Amino acid sequence: MSRIMSPKPPFLFTTLTYVGWSLFWLLLWDIFVTAYYMLVLDPTYSLPSMPVTLMGSALVVLISFRNTSAYNRWWEARTLWGGMTNYSRSYARQVLTLIDDPQDGLNPVKPLLLKRHLAYLKSLSAHLRGEPCPTDIRELIDWQEQARSDQTNNFPNDLLTTSAALLVQEYKEGRLDSIRLARLESTMVELSNCQGGMERIANTPLPFPYVYFPRFFITLFCIIVPIGLVETLHWFTPLVSTVVGYMLLAIETVGTHLQNPFHDSELRIQTETICQNIERNLNSMLRDARDERLAAAGKAGPNELPCLFT
Repeated sequence: MSRIMSPKPPFLFTTLTYVGWSLFWLLLWDIFVTAYYMLVLDPTYSLPSMPVTLMGSALVVLISFRNTSAYNRWWEARTLWGGMTNYSRSYARQVLTLIDDPQDGLNPVKPLLLKRHLAYLKSLSAHLRGEPCPTDIRELIDWQEQARSDQTNNFPNDLLTTSAALLVQEYKEGRLDSIRLARLESTMVELSNCQGGMERIANTPLPFPYVYFPRFFITLFCIIVPIGLVETLHWFTPLVSTVVGYMLLAIETVGTHLQNPFHDSELRIQTETICQNIERNLNSMLRDARDERLAAAGKAGPNELPCLFT
């Protein structure tokens, strides 16, 4: 029923509207040029086509450079989030295996650290988009710490620092030796490196000429194309010219979406989905560790030890 009530837009409609109103104005211009040439202009008047060929060749090179740079930014951001996923699993595994447990159950600092790590990931996702911390992290950290999110310019880094302080406290209390602490710290350094790479991409946009000039030259090319084709194609000029212009506008739009991989666009990296996947992984790992400790302590009941979520 929901599929009937909210049908997915047809592929053709999505394709035609991808570049917005630019396609409509392009079609109007092509029709105007064709009608003016066929109905008003002296038929003996010859229009040159060589500028279209030369400008089109140069434009393809310019767009290729720009879109390659934009895609490299997008792919690097996705690679960094992939690294964040892998290091999160490693961090959870180290927390669950390297920190000593009491005789009668699971060390309560373990679910606490994993909760904090999930809060770190969710706050980082919002931080990269320039948004405030999501409200659902209140279930993961205490309200006093969450209230400080508006008073710092990098709340995810603060969460990571406080988690490191908890590990140091475990070391001081004898539940973690220096070698295991160093191993956990090295994983947190890798998490911080991934965060730094993402912040570099989010805070360093492409140079303005890379963004402005492709759009400007594509617009200029779309204006010139029907003038160079109308003498040969006559009334078919709007069809061919509009298709050529649409192809260039669509490629330019793809580059525009790719250059900001964290901001709202059709091609942005779905960091919320990645965080949900990591959340499921951490829950599964914590439950396995809990069940193992229950079995070792000779206890029964799946809910006697804490988990990430109830």
